[in-house]
Amino acid sequence: MKSSSSRSRRSSSSSASKSKRKSPKFIPNLSQLRAATKDLPDAELWPDDSYVCPVKVDNKQKTIEFTRKQITRGKERPYRWVYEGKVLIRNRDVPDAE
Repeated sequence: MKSSSSRSRRSSSSSASKSKRKSPKFIPNLSQLRAATKDLPDAELWPDDSYVCPVKVDNKQKTIEFTRKQITRGKERPYRWVYEGKVLIRNRDVPDAE
């Protein structure tokens, strides 16, 4: 009995330490998203359904993931890249209304 209770304590403590080690999810701002789109390959030619673009943020490497989806444009069904995450919009990203 002792070994099973110590085993469960170890597994719960290891899962707790894993969640502590996990870094918070990166939310890009508009300029980072724009920079990542410049590196996207042609969606029609790309063989996978996703593409991960590296972005440098505060001298650290972060990634932005795009998904390749088919859209309907009349009779055609071309592939396009879609970003399905969240975007951080700062005051300086919003143009002044005049």
